[in-house]
Amino acid sequence: MDERTMRVLELAKILHALEERCATEMAKELARSLLPSSDLEEVRRRLKETSDARRRFDQFGAPPLSGINDIRPILERAQQGMVLEPKELLTIARTLERATELKLWMLKSDINDSLKLHAERIGDHAKLIAHIRWCIGEDGQVLDRASDELASLRRRIKTVQQKMQQKLHDMLRDPSITKFLQEPYYTIRSGRYCLPVRAEFKQHFLGIVHDKSSSGMTLFIEPEPLVEMGNEVRMLQADEELEVARILRYLTTEVVSGLSLIAQTLDAVRRLDFAFAKGKLSQDLRAYEPELNTDGIIKLRRARHPLLHFQGFVVPIDFELGIDFDVLIITGPNTGGKTVTLKTVGLLTLMAQCGLHVPAAEGAKICCFRQVFADIGDEQSIEQSLSTFSSHMSHIAKMLARADDKTLILLDELGAGTDPIEGSALAKGILLFLHRQGAKVVCTTHHSELKHFAFRQQRFENASVLFDPETLRPTYQLVIGIPGQSHAIDIAKRLGVPIAVVKEARRQLPKDRKETEELISQLTEEKQAAEQRKFEWEQKLKELKRRDEELKERERKLREEEQRILAEARKQAEALVRRVEGQAEELMKLLRKQLATPQVIPAEIRQRIRQLWQQIPPLVAQTTEPVQQISANQTFAVGSNVRIRDIGIIGKVVSVDSEGDDVQVDLGGVRVWVAATKLEPVSDEAAIPATQAEVTAFRVKKMFSVPTELNLLGKRVDEAIEMAEKFLDDALLAGHKVVRIVHGKGTGKLRQAIHDYLRNHSQVRSFELAPIHEGGEGVTIVYLQS
Repeated sequence: MDERTMRVLELAKILHALEERCATEMAKELARSLLPSSDLEEVRRRLKETSDARRRFDQFGAPPLSGINDIRPILERAQQGMVLEPKELLTIARTLERATELKLWMLKSDINDSLKLHAERIGDHAKLIAHIRWCIGEDGQVLDRASDELASLRRRIKTVQQKMQQKLHDMLRDPSITKFLQEPYYTIRSGRYCLPVRAEFKQHFLGIVHDKSSSGMTLFIEPEPLVEMGNEVRMLQADEELEVARILRYLTTEVVSGLSLIAQTLDAVRRLDFAFAKGKLSQDLRAYEPELNTDGIIKLRRARHPLLHFQGFVVPIDFELGIDFDVLIITGPNTGGKTVTLKTVGLLTLMAQCGLHVPAAEGAKICCFRQVFADIGDEQSIEQSLSTFSSHMSHIAKMLARADDKTLILLDELGAGTDPIEGSALAKGILLFLHRQGAKVVCTTHHSELKHFAFRQQRFENASVLFDPETLRPTYQLVIGIPGQSHAIDIAKRLGVPIAVVKEARRQLPKDRKETEELISQLTEEKQAAEQRKFEWEQKLKELKRRDEELKERERKLREEEQRILAEARKQAEALVRRVEGQAEELMKLLRKQLATPQVIPAEIRQRIRQLWQQIPPLVAQTTEPVQQISANQTFAVGSNVRIRDIGIIGKVVSVDSEGDDVQVDLGGVRVWVAATKLEPVSDEAAIPATQAEVTAFRVKKMFSVPTELNLLGKRVDEAIEMAEKFLDDALLAGHKVVRIVHGKGTGKLRQAIHDYLRNHSQVRSFELAPIHEGGEGVTIVYLQS
């Protein structure tokens, strides 16, 4: 397809709108690279995919496409032999999980369409996902359970560390040691347990210096008795790192072995995403699938330019070409919508051949052209020293050389930019040549001669854009079959040209020109009235068809319901008959056994059998009676134990409303109102004692005794630094990974000091200011090393 044509028709803006509706980068790539196709079957396939997506959108809403990442770069790293990081593996698992959810969402309906085929191509990655999830936690860390060896190493590390901590506690209770310390606590520096020794006592304290405070007043020294145990921890941690690397290599190998299936899944996901983006664009444009043909036919009702539709102001047009005529000449006033009509026809044709729905009424017909050419707008070339006329002729010459019966050509202001007589003659020659080549042509012009030319030529037709004589403004509506008027004098009057000039201009018009203009105006009014009557009848016919279809559908459903009821009744009756037959046969056997003459059945026995058969009608009637509801008269006393039937939880009645319909139940300290019909009494033995919940709550509370926030408001810088130092040590020992430091805004001096301290802290992985709703510049969030 001609690149210049796609540019002047602004197809790229439609593709950008399509790209914005894609959820994944993979689908956005497809949107950016989408081009019109001239292959009829390919265009039909594309349109069906769009229609299938639109149908699902309308019926089920948007598909679950969030959380699907473009993991292709990660997979490429794995394929190149690199070991993937835990977070990369986690990203793969999450993406494959979301893909699986998309597949389940797609297949839960019984719709068999082109999208279902894509969904079925999403592979089963449950094993890979399970392995990654088993080994890697949500925080991106390799879990202890990843291997027995890793769990063993971490237990040994913890055991040695506990011994070291116990040793440190003993040292902190020893007065001969605490006299050398700034404060009686221990901390971690460079992965080693240290005590905060005052700098002046360095010579009196045996150990290894690992760090010092920012003021230089405190040295962080690893006591000599702990050095050997610290070395042991380091050795175990090195083994731990090797085991983690082995686990990551194993998981990476699993990813590589499943690359083919993963690639298939990603391709299916991106095609589904792309299809649903097309469906969403169709929905937003209120568009429909056009009927394709290869006969050069375009027929549009209430067609809208999509870009104007997005802007909120667009006048729908009715347009046709290739049925009764092959060349359409549009005339009318400037700014009246002639060029917009050209662009609408051209852009909707390109959209259809891209597989996109067109913003027009249902039943639109569009030809699948091999070529579409457009010469629209002023494209004067300064570099090539070409005038506007020369530039247009240069482009048109290329079209003439390539035009055939599979070509659509759009020409704006044909013959303009030169002498009117020569311009008209040249325009006629161009149109006749293109018509002989079999091309379908739409052109706009101001040359009156071309209006008469269209009347005289077979398969040529005039069209015009309407002009409101009351407001002296264009209506942007297209009327086929009637040539347009330029309304130059009327427009000049509206723009403020003196009345005297306007009157003189009208006197200068030839008499036959005035008569022609009046005739055209009369024809235009009559055609508008006829079109309006036609539209009203079509609407009535459409409404009648809709009602007829509704009645047929209602009749079909009634027949189906009737058949269902009859089948169910027949099934129940057959079951009842079989049961009665069985009972009768049992009775007969029993009687034959008891009677001396088995062939003879007394009359009274026969009577009982007849009575048994007479039970069938009552039994059938009984099956249609409604199921009895559970009684709502149950009452509950305050203090009694009850169970909520829906969820099986037991609680104690606190109060009952005045009408007895609702009961307030205490569930371990949480009180809720429950309908009395949903409760059942429970014995005291089966009830859970309230103290168990209290004990559980107490234990949970104790687990979080170390705070995760430090308040430094009103503190001096040196005082704040020492508090932060102690706070971070406690947080590290408690196993916190994220903490908050509240320093306030003020002059920013305290915040800067805290940030400088954090920047040099070996156990701080990173830090950032809190979001505005959590304190903004007055709070810093700190992320600690594991």
